[in-house]
Amino acid sequence: MTDALLELDGVTKSYLDDAGQIRALDDVTFSISVGEFVAIVGPSGSGKSTLLNILGLLDTATEGTYRLNGIDVSRLAGREADRLRSRAIGFVFQSSHLLPLRSAAENAALGLGVRGLPLPEQTARVGSALDRLGLSHRAAMSARLLSGGEKQRVAIARAIAAEPALILADEPTGALDSENSARIITHLTELNRQGATVVIITHDPVVAASADRVIRLADGRVTDDTVARSPTERGLAVPLSVAPASIARPRRSGQVLADACEAISTHSGAPARAMVLLLAFLLGVGGLVLSLGLNQSAAAQVAERVATAALDEVIVTVDDELADSPDTIARVAALEGVSSVGRRWNAAAQDARITLLAPGLFRDQSVFQGPVVLADAGYVDAMQLTVAPASAPDLLVSAWGAESAILGADAAAALGVAGAAPGRSIWVDGSPVDVVGIVTAGGRDPLAANTVFLSPRMRDRLHTQPLELVVRTKSGYPAPVADALPAAVSPDKPARVKVAPVADLRNLKRGVADDLGALIGLIAVVMLVLASLSAATAMYLSVRSRRTEVALRRAMGASKASVWRMFAFEGVAIGLAGGIAGVAAGMTALVVVCAARGWTPVLDGSLIVLGLAAGVVSGGVSALYPATVAARAQPAAAMRAD
Repeated sequence: MTDALLELDGVTKSYLDDAGQIRALDDVTFSISVGEFVAIVGPSGSGKSTLLNILGLLDTATEGTYRLNGIDVSRLAGREADRLRSRAIGFVFQSSHLLPLRSAAENAALGLGVRGLPLPEQTARVGSALDRLGLSHRAAMSARLLSGGEKQRVAIARAIAAEPALILADEPTGALDSENSARIITHLTELNRQGATVVIITHDPVVAASADRVIRLADGRVTDDTVARSPTERGLAVPLSVAPASIARPRRSGQVLADACEAISTHSGAPARAMVLLLAFLLGVGGLVLSLGLNQSAAAQVAERVATAALDEVIVTVDDELADSPDTIARVAALEGVSSVGRRWNAAAQDARITLLAPGLFRDQSVFQGPVVLADAGYVDAMQLTVAPASAPDLLVSAWGAESAILGADAAAALGVAGAAPGRSIWVDGSPVDVVGIVTAGGRDPLAANTVFLSPRMRDRLHTQPLELVVRTKSGYPAPVADALPAAVSPDKPARVKVAPVADLRNLKRGVADDLGALIGLIAVVMLVLASLSAATAMYLSVRSRRTEVALRRAMGASKASVWRMFAFEGVAIGLAGGIAGVAAGMTALVVVCAARGWTPVLDGSLIVLGLAAGVVSGGVSALYPATVAARAQPAAAMRAD
């Protein structure tokens, strides 16, 4: 015999379950030489699959020593064991464990991709392996369309494409008919003759009879070890050995690139799952972009309105004595920088009791509940209200002292007033008041459309708040005008005059923008977090449903880090795709909403960068836990429990 490839000395494997400690293997000792074809047989529960897992570096012994080509595998670090497994060992499983959405060629190349081999070399090796097994015509066919025998031959092609020194087969004919079983055994025998060492687990005596040596297990112990013939008796070719270079560290860049390609390939091979994940990130990133875009656009509108007011508007509150003084308005208007001055008194709707018809005629008629303001023509001018007819503001303070009203467009509709016309009136506090005009544009007053403006004469019948002078200034003059107003309005007692500081309006501008941004930003972040959680859940379920694939990759030699990177790349890739789609959707929705509101959309370029970054980061974060779960999966799960 040639030198030993596998050496087991007192190998024991124990498990702890509810019944206590169970020994799946008990003091197993034997060696297998390079080039042997060995069958391991025994009843169910005898420890065959556990032994195969240990031989294939999918599991470790509790006690004893296992040497592969003289290397004590217990001394290997996890990554070293993964690299040795990927280069020296090829697996053939009973269920073939093909990825159903990949082609036969892609499945056969799985182990080569794990090793990070260049694509041309992978193509050449896979083509040669499929050709040897008579499957060249099936290379491009999806694995789910292959017959049972073809799937198992693809599994063998996957094993031999890596040119391993050792092939481990777990019941490779267990699910096949006699014809396909014979074909599989023929292929394994031929591989053995070409130099590979083959170890096969089987219940089939016909399969065992084709081996050079049969090791029988019972209750975890070796009960018989029979050699039928030596490899040299059947003309063995040059044996394949596990050279030290086989476990050389591969280039990290190649491995990372291979993992990234696998992640993208996984998404392309499962479009339905990819679309679900993409939709989650699209909604999250789209909501983020839309929310922040609306925040910026709305804040711009509010800031523009408030900033404009802060630049040319001053509000002055005076007492009744000053309000009735005919010189008050004149003194204010005479100040340098003042362009117009108006008066207003705010009244309570419940005091005004405004109705369309006389009270008592119709008990069920509605009473107006909107803003009520007593104002003069100067106020209409200062607030830049547009009124039809244009002469209506002058009628608020008519020479003959008549009571009159101007209605905002929405207020008129609420009262049922079709428009201003001779003889058209509303009832205020039980008395008719002529409607002399309708506000068609609100100018500087955001509530004008909902307001009823009454003539100042009605102060005698309504309870009102103190007079406010609305002073419109030239641009840049509000601060000096605000400083001069108290002395101008009340030279002897300027403390009687209260001026709303211009700085308050500027602080209001910043406060509104900040508060609006904080609110909508919080909503956007919550949406993104929810999208990330839903994506993480979907990815976790994907990991759970792909346990066989994960374990298979580990059996092919993929390290824990490689599996982690693959799932992390999947999250980043789908997050980036969702980010791109979300940015496009969010920008589109922003334009539509702003157009509907009559706003100027603020399309900040930083939103694009933020959306893409949010997609990538949330995709990566959502993949962290699923990737960790996948990386921690036990590779022995790919093997049938025995």
